[in-house]
Amino acid sequence: MPTWLIYGFTSALLWGTDTIFSKIVTSEKYLKIDASNASLLMLAGIILVFLTFFIIKATGLSLGMKGLGFALIFGLIFYIMFALKSNGVELSFPVISFGLLQGCFWALGMVFTFLAFSSGAEAAKLVPIYNTNTLVAVFLGIFFLHELPMPDERVKVITGAVMIVIGTILISK
Repeated sequence: MPTWLIYGFTSALLWGTDTIFSKIVTSEKYLKIDASNASLLMLAGIILVFLTFFIIKATGLSLGMKGLGFALIFGLIFYIMFALKSNGVELSFPVISFGLLQGCFWALGMVFTFLAFSSGAEAAKLVPIYNTNTLVAVFLGIFFLHELPMPDERVKVITGAVMIVIGTILISK
């Protein structure tokens, strides 16, 4: 199996899971964080992943610059948390953890997409592969959030899922 294909499926898994975290953070049923505050929480996770990935992979940075980069990460996350608290968000453990996870999973999905492209993936093949994140989100929604479709919708959901799987198999060959 080509490396880019593994990266593509990893992106799908991460983005499908990110969708569930986003639902938990913003839904009235769960944490009830409004969209602008949820976006800022997500940004903290994105910053954490992207800057950490850069600092670890950067070969031209001195130890001092890497240390400064990690200090920047913590400073930005501290600022975001302070801004959220000032904006009236109750920063409980679930809010912080699911908020950061939604950003971390999204950003990791992007990192694996970048790795897939740098491993030789063609956009016409990779994009449908990582868009199987829809299947991941549907299954996680059903099993963890108990969002079982109504009986008249189940046939549509199952048919759509089967079509996504068939398309993915055709493209990955």
